[in-house]
Amino acid sequence: KMNGGVKKEDLGKENVEAVKKGCLNLGRHIENIRQFGVPAVVAINHFYSDTEAEIQAMKDYVVSMGEEAVLCKHWAQGSAGIEDLANRVVKLAESGASQFAPLYPEAMPLFEKVNTIVKRIYRGDEAIADKSIRDQLHAWEQAGYGNLPVCMAKTQYSF
Repeated sequence: KMNGGVKKEDLGKENVEAVKKGCLNLGRHIENIRQFGVPAVVAINHFYSDTEAEIQAMKDYVVSMGEEAVLCKHWAQGSAGIEDLANRVVKLAESGASQFAPLYPEAMPLFEKVNTIVKRIYRGDEAIADKSIRDQLHAWEQAGYGNLPVCMAKTQYSF
């Protein structure tokens, strides 16, 4: 609901339209996961104020994206509240459906790796970095670290 424009203090009120609007953010995460060649399962972090209509709207959206959503109530039920999710993840992991591939080849220069992430994950036009940053990346490449993957921090608010 927050991704659909609802203020934190209003989250306790049913708002199916805001959930649907906020699902666009979830869709971006699903699309990003697919770029790595792996299937997704969406964990719905259930809150006591979530209504059946809101939960169903999320499930419907996830199904429209070709994936599955599992309602998780671990905050109220502990590990029993996520048993369905755990079973689904195990089933997916054992299914052979994953065709994991990184977004870029190991040999790609570090700044090009960053640029690839910016374009493909964040959908930016290009990465911008001061000369000092580019020089540091180049120095790491010269020191033999250029073949390592790049890790960029991302939150649900990164888009």
